[in-house]
Amino acid sequence: MKFRLYLETDLNRVFTKSLGAIAAAELDVILTYCLMASETKISPVEEGRTSFLDFDFDGERDALVEQLGRLSATAAAFAVHAPSSLEPLPLREQLAFGTEVVTAQRYRGKTSERLTRLMLNVASAADTSKAVDDRSVLDPMCGRGTTLNWALLYGARATGLDLDRRALDDYATFLEQWAKINRYPHKMRRYKKQNTECRHFDFTVAADRAVLAGKTVPDIRTFHAPAHSGAVAVGRHAMIVSDLPYGIQHHARSDSNRKPTPIGDLVENVAALWPSQIRTGGSVALSWNTKTLRASDLAALLERAGFDTVATRGFEHQVDRSISRDVLLARRSNRI
Repeated sequence: MKFRLYLETDLNRVFTKSLGAIAAAELDVILTYCLMASETKISPVEEGRTSFLDFDFDGERDALVEQLGRLSATAAAFAVHAPSSLEPLPLREQLAFGTEVVTAQRYRGKTSERLTRLMLNVASAADTSKAVDDRSVLDPMCGRGTTLNWALLYGARATGLDLDRRALDDYATFLEQWAKINRYPHKMRRYKKQNTECRHFDFTVAADRAVLAGKTVPDIRTFHAPAHSGAVAVGRHAMIVSDLPYGIQHHARSDSNRKPTPIGDLVENVAALWPSQIRTGGSVALSWNTKTLRASDLAALLERAGFDTVATRGFEHQVDRSISRDVLLARRSNRI
């Protein structure tokens, strides 16, 4: 059957010219790896002020509707019975809290909110670790928590590491303020700077006190530590999702000489730890600047670390003259 997915047009400016292609790439991953569609012909269309995707799908309709509601750029979806006959599909957001926990923070260098949601969506589709009851996410370079906040909205446990203590302090303060403003019962535990586990804070939140009382582990846990620190016990996760430093606005700093670390060296050091931090079949979704590291080189680094790349297409887009961003998807191999 034919379907049509209308796209939101008020996205971040960097998506303006690439909206159709990026949304089609995300939908392609969902259809292929989550809904097991054998063929995924998707046609982006620009019509007046609207953008939409036309595609065919012969699987279970309820499952499709559920997935379409999660996509990063969905505005509305229809079943197409004829060129002039569109049946609206009842999409539901299905988020644990309001999206202001993602959108309210404003600061220089913030990761794109839409791109982060997209990365979690494709990582979830590629994850075959069978951790249905424990959809946990690790961001080894979490900054002020855009990835962790989306994981919270999806009902997943989230763990983040970062070297910037001030960013983590600001993030903890924001979460407390967000919970208080919205009157969500919550618990925030901040750790002393010198604690041996490098913990920074644990945050737990719920819609009511009964649910909060039943939670035995925090929703968000952060560590003040470099991504490549093997001494930090972050646990094992279903997904690793991270927006890597671009090498332009942001720099990965080495511990010894404080000079920018080449992004390839950074990924190689960090990826060496990931087999111990992710379950077999778990997925990795990374966004990065292709002008500082080629896609083939990034894929080779992950493959040497024990990951199999997952075929995708159409995610690369220009951010500005110095940044061309892409998304790579991989899965922990059974061979390790």
